[in-house]
Amino acid sequence: MGISEEIFEEFFQKLGDDVNFPRLILEELRKLWEGDEVISQEKIFDALKKDCEDVSEDQKD
Repeated sequence: MGISEEIFEEFFQKLGDDVNFPRLILEELRKLWEGDEVISQEKIFDALKKDCEDVSEDQKD
């Protein structure tokens, strides 16, 4: 495992341990990391924005 993989695995583990961090966002970030496309700040921001909106909708129900 390379250094970037170790860093991201630790990052995802810490996010997963945080009970207040939305699971939908964690899953979307992990999908971006595991995908074959290049990850940009814009893609990360879009994922966070989309999932934050989804979480807000779920909390309204």
